Amino acid sequence: MFKKYWGMSAIRQALILITIYSIVFIFCWLISNFFIEKKLIENIDRDLSYDLEGINLLWQSQKSLALRPSQDSYYMIVPSSENYVGRIAEGAIFPGDLIFYESGYHNVNLITESGELFEARALIKTINNNIYIAARSLDTQSQIKSTINEIFFFSTIFSLIVITLVISIVSRNTQVRISKIENSLNYIKSGRLKTRIKLDGDDDLVKVSNSINQTTQQLEDLMGQFKNQSANIAHDLKTPLTNLRLSLEKKINSNKISKKEIKSSITQIDEIINIFDTIIKIAKIQSGSERKKFIKVNLEDLGHEIFETYGPVIEDKGFKAHLSTIKGTKIKMDKDLMFILITNLIQNSLKFAKEGTEITFLFGPDKILVKDQGPGIPKNQKTKVIKPLYQINKIDEGGLGLGLSMVKTICEIHKAHLILENNKEGLTTGIWFNKKK
Repeated sequence: MFKKYWGMSAIRQALILITIYSIVFIFCWLISNFFIEKKLIENIDRDLSYDLEGINLLWQSQKSLALRPSQDSYYMIVPSSENYVGRIAEGAIFPGDLIFYESGYHNVNLITESGELFEARALIKTINNNIYIAARSLDTQSQIKSTINEIFFFSTIFSLIVITLVISIVSRNTQVRISKIENSLNYIKSGRLKTRIKLDGDDDLVKVSNSINQTTQQLEDLMGQFKNQSANIAHDLKTPLTNLRLSLEKKINSNKISKKEIKSSITQIDEIINIFDTIIKIAKIQSGSERKKFIKVNLEDLGHEIFETYGPVIEDKGFKAHLSTIKGTKIKMDKDLMFILITNLIQNSLKFAKEGTEITFLFGPDKILVKDQGPGIPKNQKTKVIKPLYQINKIDEGGLGLGLSMVKTICEIHKAHLILENNKEGLTTGIWFNKKK
């Protein structure tokens, strides 16, 4: 049972706080007791000094002790002429060996005239060969100390009770909230990804809960995408596999197999392999295994390099290519991944733009733009085309529907923003490296 409750963070912290408070309180009590006792003794010593001066004056002037310097004081004088005989004492019986004590302050035991023993503070001093002894009872000081100790004790008990109650209530509320988080996580672990943690307030637990909720939402979205991707992959593979199967069945029943039929089967197999290769490529990029060292690259220089590589290819396909650059700061990027990104954008433009039209590139100062003169993307399709294996018109377009998905993945790695905008002539695809959402 103890182990169970000790394992609860809130209760463990409460016990630790109570223990620390008790230790601090006891330490403060010991320090206070020390200084209070010291102050009381200093006051007694000062009064004894005054008493001794008064006794000396009375004795020197009147040779009589008819008057006490203080009603609370006890004193004794041993005249040197009497050789310690005929000691004159007032108010109490002093021990006989007291006169042999060194001059100064001492704690001694005296006996009242009624025979009661009590503790006293004594000052012994030799003046004109006479030994003067003045003493004061410590009973009053002991009572003061006792009263102070009782106040400290009961205030400590009362404070501990109040603090224990307060901390217990706070700890219980905290533990309830922690248990709520734990239960929600157990639900999430069991596969209920729609579970959300609902806590009131604005403390650390709420912040943790919000972070967990955001993570769960992302996990739910990823799982949804995974299910959709799985369905899309199955759907996209079904057609070429079915065609391949039918083709092979025909070839089995045929006595003669032409090279054209074999080439057609190989093409269908390559299409299936290409789908898997592209999906694996995206997964590797997302996991980081395909990432290389990020280096600072000037977008203007990158634009010229890409244009020298792909400009001739675009023109060979029957299109015009135009490059514009703007000087700007260097952008930290994986250059190889950026080439893959641009390659996919060029492939999309070549696929959808009208033959003979112009494909325009803009590099810098903090963005990359690729403009074509194609049909653009319908407004209600813009959020869908970046999902894996999604195609607006699968019959007419061909392809895999993975190009923009890979572009989106590479943008996320570079913390860049992908923007798809329809212009009057076609589509503008923008990669913004420093643009705020």
